[in-house]
Amino acid sequence: MARENVPDVVIQRLPLYLRSLVHIAERGQKIVSSTELGTWAGVSAAQIRKDLSYFGEFGKQGLGYDVDFLIEQLRRILKSDQTWHMLIVGAGAL
Repeated sequence: MARENVPDVVIQRLPLYLRSLVHIAERGQKIVSSTELGTWAGVSAAQIRKDLSYFGEFGKQGLGYDVDFLIEQLRRILKSDQTWHMLIVGAGAL
């Protein structure tokens, strides 16, 4: 499915999934089920699977998701794996 057809609400949940996965990775966990990820993110396991299916196949049925790989893929999808050079102009009143 083309990325422009992904509902906005799905895009809005992706950073939540990413933050949850980072916490899971910090605990040393390598594999996570959609049920556990859903518990961390506060959404159902079915919603996790449906949302991620817009972007491809990431998990293995009965096994779960590779945490590091899914973090990498979500960062790529959200374009947070890139360095953005910025300049702030007129920020004197901050």
